[in-house]
Amino acid sequence: MKSYVCLAAGFCLLALSFVPLNGAPGKSEDVAQVRAAIEAANLKFGEAVRKGDAAAIAALYSEDATVLPPDSDMIQGRQRIEASWKGSLQMGIKDAVLTTVNVSGAGDYAYEVGKVLLTIQPPGQAAMQQTAKYVVVWKKAASGTWQLHVDIWNSLPAK
Repeated sequence: MKSYVCLAAGFCLLALSFVPLNGAPGKSEDVAQVRAAIEAANLKFGEAVRKGDAAAIAALYSEDATVLPPDSDMIQGRQRIEASWKGSLQMGIKDAVLTTVNVSGAGDYAYEVGKVLLTIQPPGQAAMQQTAKYVVVWKKAASGTWQLHVDIWNSLPAK
C-alpha cells in the first residue's frame, strides 16, 4: 500500500504502509509463521557468531543486502558484509543473542524490531556484555527463506 505525504514546500514523500502479513492479499503466510522463520534465522546467526563463522553470518543476508552499523559507512553486498563481520569477530564478538520484539510486513518483505545481547572479549581482556536495539528488513528469497535485507542497530545505554 502506498501513500503520499506532501509538505508545505510542495515536496511529496512516498510513505510505505505495511499491512500485517496475515492481512496481505493472496498470501497464506501469517505473521506467526514469518516470526518463527525470523527467530530460527536469528538462532542460526547466534550459532555462527559463537563459531566465529563470518561466511555463515553473511549467508543469512540477501545478495544485495545493506548493513548500517553505528558510527560507520553503509556496507552493501554479501561479500562486504562477510568481510565486516569477519573483522568484528576478530575484534572480539563471541556471542549474539537476538530477541525479537515485533514483526510486521507485507508480501515478500517483513520488518523486525528487536534487542541483542552481545558478549565481547577483545584479545587479552575480560569478556563484557553490551546490549543493542535493531531493526531488520527481511526479504523473502525465491527459495522461500527469509533473508536479512537491511540491518541497522545501535547500543542501548548501560544499566
